Amino acid sequence: MEGEKKTNQNSETENKKREPSPMAMAGLGFEFVSSILLFVVGGYYLDEYLKSSPLWLLVGFFFGFGFSFYSLIKKAKENE
Repeated sequence: MEGEKKTNQNSETENKKREPSPMAMAGLGFEFVSSILLFVVGGYYLDEYLKSSPLWLLVGFFFGFGFSFYSLIKKAKENE
C-alpha cells in the first residue's frame, strides 16, 4: 500500500513538472521582453554619451535578443 502511494505521488509530481503554468509562461515572456529593452535602453544612452547615433542601440538590441533567446532555451531545457 505504501509503495502504491509513493508511485502515485511521483507520477503526479512528474505531470506537474511537465505542464507549465500560465504564470510561468507569462514570466518567460516578460523576461524576454525586459532583457531586450534593458540592452536597447543601455545602447541608447551609450549612443547619447558617445554621439554615435544608432550604433550602440543596434548592438544592444542584438545582444539583448541573443541573451533573451539563450535564456529562453535554457529554461525550456530545464522544464523537459
